[in-house]
Amino acid sequence: MNKNSKVCKNRRGGALHLTQKVDYGILLLTSLAGDTRKHKSIKKIAEEKNLSFSFLQKIARMLHEANIIKSERGKYGGYKLAKAPEEIPLKQIIEVLEGRIAIVPCLKSTKTCWDCAEGCEVRSSLQNLNNEIMKCFSSKNLDYFLNNK
Repeated sequence: MNKNSKVCKNRRGGALHLTQKVDYGILLLTSLAGDTRKHKSIKKIAEEKNLSFSFLQKIARMLHEANIIKSERGKYGGYKLAKAPEEIPLKQIIEVLEGRIAIVPCLKSTKTCWDCAEGCEVRSSLQNLNNEIMKCFSSKNLDYFLNNK
């Protein structure tokens, strides 16, 4: 690369991947989608899937606040989906649990990367790629995970 090139220096991280929080969130939601008539406890799901109860509880709280799942207190209480699986886009799940989707850190903000005051030569291409990924995540919903086992 020539020394006059303008490239953002703040590009850390590895390959594109979904986080453990998103993975657990999808596992939680697919478990709830199994029987949409009944409420299911987080403890039971954690035991069935061999997941951390406290971590799953935190994820359930986030999904509940986003109206993706609803809760019921009491003896037969627990959680269930607030919408049909085909009405819950993967993009929404990811953004509720991790925030704005961005393949590089400088795309998390709408501002220009602070490391590249004069502009990054690849930012617009990365933004276009990021938009394509978001379209893909928007076109897939929870039902996708239920029908592709």
